[in-house]
Amino acid sequence: MGFDLSVPITAFVVAVMLAFVVRWVFKPSRPRTGRPAHGPGADLGMLTAVLGSAGRSQALTVKNRLSAGGVRCTVSRLDANHYDVLVFTADADKARRLLEG
Repeated sequence: MGFDLSVPITAFVVAVMLAFVVRWVFKPSRPRTGRPAHGPGADLGMLTAVLGSAGRSQALTVKNRLSAGGVRCTVSRLDANHYDVLVFTADADKARRLLEG
């Protein structure tokens, strides 16, 4: 009885082949280009920025004011010191009226 070297070699070869198959299957079908995920010109989908590039405290104050007014909103971090306040596009006019008055 001895050590059979073919078992670990076969396991290694199968693992490498599986890694290549998984990489091929989950590779993006096209390059990731287009508009940025945040900032000016970002594709926000169903959301609209009602306050852009504000400080953290100002963004949180606006978020709390909108939430108290019944508008669903969220804060998106742009970088270390800048935030956007986002609302659903259907609620954007109501949010702007709340912020004006």
